[in-house]
Amino acid sequence: MSSPNGAVVGVMEAEHLARELARRMADVVPDGISIWVDGDMLRFGSSTGSYACRWLYKGQGDQDDLIVEACVHALDDLQDYVDDEPWPGSRTPPAPGARIEDGHVLMWFGDAEDPDLRLEPLPLTRST
Repeated sequence: MSSPNGAVVGVMEAEHLARELARRMADVVPDGISIWVDGDMLRFGSSTGSYACRWLYKGQGDQDDLIVEACVHALDDLQDYVDDEPWPGSRTPPAPGARIEDGHVLMWFGDAEDPDLRLEPLPLTRST
């Protein structure tokens, strides 16, 4: 599968990955933060109108590594955008993490085994 611009991340189109990440992030971000997709780019905004963005297509490499890297960097960008208070967590914002397990990308903030925040697992393949 590939997007119109040919960006493929693993078995998942970059644009599909962006939509799925945006939906999962929107479920957990603080009130007032919006997330939307522009092609294969995630955008973060708030009432101030400012935004940050994350391109998901990174080029060549191991496909699973590219997906995990895209997820971790997108979570990191989101965390940087929500900088009014430590988020998630109560003191220092915990580091984002992701790994592939049983055909899903698992994503979290904090310790992998006892995270401060866990996002909904993301299947590696699109259900039909």
